[in-house]
Amino acid sequence: MDPKTIAITRPVGKGSDTAELIKSLGWTPFIFHTVELKPLDEQMILDQIQSCLTHQIDWIVFMSCTGVKLLFDIITSHPNLPRIPPETRFLAVGPRTRESLLHYGITQTTVPEKYSSTGLDEWFSQLNRKNPRIVLIRSLSADALLANSLRAKGATVTTVNIYDSAMPTDLQSVFDFLNGLRLGQFAAVLFTSAISVSNFFTIAETKFEGTGLIHRLNRILVGAVGPVTAERLRNRGVETNVPDEYLIEKAIAKLISQRTQLQAS
Repeated sequence: MDPKTIAITRPVGKGSDTAELIKSLGWTPFIFHTVELKPLDEQMILDQIQSCLTHQIDWIVFMSCTGVKLLFDIITSHPNLPRIPPETRFLAVGPRTRESLLHYGITQTTVPEKYSSTGLDEWFSQLNRKNPRIVLIRSLSADALLANSLRAKGATVTTVNIYDSAMPTDLQSVFDFLNGLRLGQFAAVLFTSAISVSNFFTIAETKFEGTGLIHRLNRILVGAVGPVTAERLRNRGVETNVPDEYLIEKAIAKLISQRTQLQAS
């Protein structure tokens, strides 16, 4: 395998755009899937949406492009559902999620400075409006830290769990990564979410014993998109080199820059 190969975690079915970016930078991508985004039962989602749309909503917050697509596809296919109140405003966790909203005709979307739950929490902390009514559209696997923090500030928060960040049905790409890691075929690896880290170690522990996996990871550059992902890696004993970037594109660029500097020194 090309010594200029970067491995990156992406959900099942995603990663082609990331692979093209890496190729454009003169490197070889290796996409492996530690997460599969699975829609929850439609009736369960409908019940949640029906309940929250019967009340005033100040903000609908989207944590991913997947959440945008699933919500609007369900609303579109069920015309008897209550409509989103016209005064509702929209908040997207990052630029890609904002682009997904634009596809559904939502042209006015706010994005926080930091593309993470922490960034959303900080953004609401600076909001002048008191006691906003907020709907969070997110994964069933997400923790309640954001919702609890917003409630502590006086917000009324409803969480709509619309999909689950589950273990992939097909684990072959992870096994291929582990084999390549064992053979020293990667210059760097980038973990793009905290759940991708957790699932990866759950899968990897069936192939590695003891500290062998940690040792091999620490022999290459390891990047993390966002501080929560970085913390989860550090808790496992893995040193992270890119813990402060919230965009995959910037994290990739930084990893490549650091690897190039190491080779030149």
